Amino acid sequence: MKLQTSSEKIDLFKNTFRASMPLTDDYVFHAVFGRDTEESRAALIEILNIILERKQDPIRAIVIKNPIEIPEREADKESVMDIRAETESGELLDIEMQAGDLQFYQNRALFYGSRLVNSALQVGENYDKMKKSIVISITSGRLFPSLAGCHNIFEMRDRECGLLLCDRLELHFLELSKIDGRKPVSALTEIERLGAYLKFASVEDRQDYVQQILSSEDIAMTENAYRKVTEDELEYERRESRFRYQLQRNTELSVARSEGLAEGAAQKQREIAKNLKHAGIPIEVIAENTGLTAEEIAQL
Repeated sequence: MKLQTSSEKIDLFKNTFRASMPLTDDYVFHAVFGRDTEESRAALIEILNIILERKQDPIRAIVIKNPIEIPEREADKESVMDIRAETESGELLDIEMQAGDLQFYQNRALFYGSRLVNSALQVGENYDKMKKSIVISITSGRLFPSLAGCHNIFEMRDRECGLLLCDRLELHFLELSKIDGRKPVSALTEIERLGAYLKFASVEDRQDYVQQILSSEDIAMTENAYRKVTEDELEYERRESRFRYQLQRNTELSVARSEGLAEGAAQKQREIAKNLKHAGIPIEVIAENTGLTAEEIAQL
């Protein structure tokens, strides 16, 4: 696809499924950034250099360690779509788009980090050879309401003086909910531009805003990979299939929880009725106070 220039505008939504394939969807995010293709690697390098602020020492090459092939995608609709990668300098990364429940998500990010750290040193290597582990979490919701910035970085530091213990683990959080879509593109920082693009790329009535972001050419490779995915009808169908499966699964879990609660309440009433019956309380009184029928009480 020919990339747009600052003086050229194209209809981003023409002949694409873009409006139905937001980048905040974990499947779409992985399809754009997590495939073992030249387009995905270029897009991933592009956003990593922005998030990690690597202008002076940019990432130039990357290996995606867990590319998911299409048959596996279709068979495993419940899989977590995180992207594990390694840079040419040996840094280990785990990148995830999270649009769902954020309860205990900080613990989840730490678990990802510990998983990376556990593989950062080979058996027999000295500790000075430990690779750096970096977890990047992009969330639609708000994780840190007390922090104003949309991009927060956590390291291992002393609680009192802030002394860095070591730089082998970093946790990055980019909260898209903190991106102010009313702010002029010219006033956005580089990380805010990326966040705004991820947040609004599939919103048709924000097309002009997204076009302004793209004119900065910070994320041309990302737009290229995203457009390629959203032009693919089969990719759209796969995303819809996963989406429908997750809706059905959530409905089934909700019904199961409701039925479990109802059964628990009914069992409690039966136990109360049984105790009242053993205490000699008349059956009609028990029925009136528990909602059970006389026949049900007689069988207790």
